[in-house]
Amino acid sequence: NTAQCVQNILVDDSTPPTITLCPANVTIECTASTDPANTGSATATDNCDPAPMVTYNDVTTASMTCPQEYTINRTWTATDACGNSSTCGQVITVDDSTPPVITLCPANITIECDESTDPSNTGTASATDNCDNAPAVTFSDATVASMTCPQEYTITRTWIATDDCGNSSTCTQTIVVDDSTPPVITLCPANITIECDESTDPANTGNATASDNCDTSPSVTYNDVTTASM
Repeated sequence: NTAQCVQNILVDDSTPPTITLCPANVTIECTASTDPANTGSATATDNCDPAPMVTYNDVTTASMTCPQEYTINRTWTATDACGNSSTCGQVITVDDSTPPVITLCPANITIECDESTDPSNTGTASATDNCDNAPAVTFSDATVASMTCPQEYTITRTWIATDDCGNSSTCTQTIVVDDSTPPVITLCPANITIECDESTDPANTGNATASDNCDTSPSVTYNDVTTASM
């Protein structure tokens, strides 16, 4: 004699995966990849699904001060085959801390005192940056006067390359302003014959005049060599 009854056993999967590794928060340079291969990937296990799916979603917040910098809030989601899921968060800070590279610093140069000291004449620096495609290049001058000649001086020109994030690098150029050009005598008094009772002073015999490329009033003097008549 037998008797029977029926039992229904429902096998359920309501347990979400466990994220076994959530990538650490990380700061990377603006040239570095934000892909998980560079910033880290999450891993997960599940009580029933041997290979739960791991995905991520990014929310990007731009920097208020620097266009090359931003923050990514990355949400990792592990989902099993029955749709149960769990999440974790990772913060990726994209930073620009690398200064520009000055690719050309103008050579030290000596110029005449009547030449321009503008970079168009003395040379201009150029620079590149890892993230800013057009870093600003400026300069600042420190001038030291000559101790002996008012037309001569030395400029120490500091070139500064700055990217959008305020990182900067410098180089130095020395510009020596020299006066090596002699005055030009614009008028030499003509040879002259005078009577013996006349004055030989230039007021009577004529004065030389001169101009100079840098000195507005070059000094004009004279020296006499007298030869007696035979």
